[in-house]
Amino acid sequence: MGPGSELAPRFCSIYDVSLRRVFPMRSLIRQRLVILSLLAFLLPGAKLRGDDTPPEKMFAEVPFDQWVKQGPATALPWKVLIQQNGLSLHQRMSVHVEVQMLRRELVKRPPDQRMLVLVEIMSAAGQPFRNYELFRMSEMEPAVKRGEIDVFWDTYMLPGDYTITLALAVGDTGEHNLAQRKLHVGPPKNDPMPGIWRELPTVEFLSSTLKGPDEMFRPDIPTRLNLPLATQRPLQLDVLADVTVSNLFRGSTSFYERYLEVALPLLKALSQVSVERGSLNVAMLDLHRREVTFEQDDVKELDWPRARSVLAPEADTATVDIKLLAQRRESPAFLQDELLRRLNAASADPLHVFVIIGSPMDFYSFRDLPRLPAGSEEKCVVYYLQFELLDTTYADGAVGNVRKMLKPLTVHVFKVRTAESVRHALARIVEEVSAM
Repeated sequence: MGPGSELAPRFCSIYDVSLRRVFPMRSLIRQRLVILSLLAFLLPGAKLRGDDTPPEKMFAEVPFDQWVKQGPATALPWKVLIQQNGLSLHQRMSVHVEVQMLRRELVKRPPDQRMLVLVEIMSAAGQPFRNYELFRMSEMEPAVKRGEIDVFWDTYMLPGDYTITLALAVGDTGEHNLAQRKLHVGPPKNDPMPGIWRELPTVEFLSSTLKGPDEMFRPDIPTRLNLPLATQRPLQLDVLADVTVSNLFRGSTSFYERYLEVALPLLKALSQVSVERGSLNVAMLDLHRREVTFEQDDVKELDWPRARSVLAPEADTATVDIKLLAQRRESPAFLQDELLRRLNAASADPLHVFVIIGSPMDFYSFRDLPRLPAGSEEKCVVYYLQFELLDTTYADGAVGNVRKMLKPLTVHVFKVRTAESVRHALARIVEEVSAM
């Protein structure tokens, strides 16, 4: 930011939203040991549905409808679990469907015998949603002889009533298991965005093979949230995600991953805002290298493969002594500079709104930062969404310093610790900007 920068009058305020991580489910088939001391031998199961055969074809291979009419059956001992996980950070209602089978029972069967597990989720309107998994014991790791083999699906479901039917076809012998469960999925309490799911499928199955940032962002779910943004004036909406591997994270790779597990779903939701008069731009910033590492203007669909490529590899979060972190404080001045650059580059006279996703800035140095020029508070509206660690004694966000850095802009801070609270923050942003 150089001297003499001039900003045209408008108006500006900042909202600081602190986010708590929600852990996603992982792995398609997992082996659960009965004896804790054997955990060292736990090996992940393989993805055994390799040919992407359509579910309807697999269902047609067995008399599924006949089994349903016959009622519950148990050829092999198993346990069925249906777990509602509530609202996810992707702003969808999450439901986990699982069957558990004893390994000691399965190894009694021929090792090459196919085990086909079918799941049907029937909506109240009578629409079926189907999926399956199949495996053979010969393809499972032989090191562990005790424990459970779990087959499960993570799903997004719209609020409503469902009948979930699970079946296990044991080879071609006709032996089978079948169980049915009723499920009611309720909406979030006092939902501030009841229309956000308009036109979404009733049920969506999540891929179990995604890892790392892909599992956090979920490119396997291409459907969009309903987030229309209509303003009386032309709007330029800039979403800026700070993906810096800052000193805050260098003590632990898991800290950086926790941040991304919150930041990436939030980035995906914000990239789906539909600006009716104007444009949506998305960028990723590295404050340490003072670079815009990813930039996409006039976003209709976020270019995730390109965005993913700029995220720091795990090697960049090498462990260091926590005491050294305070001695290696860096400046967040690039964020200040980037805001001003974008404000001055704005064409014509649009309403300019920034939404910034960032991590706690406790390990940054705020000394000798230049002040934003007078009139900045009238140029734009800025919403600052900040990730919050659960241990706030380690880092509480340095909100006071952020306020000073962004003066004369007004910083409005409210803490968000759940996906529901994130939803309320998104609702507030859409509501306030729509009224401008």
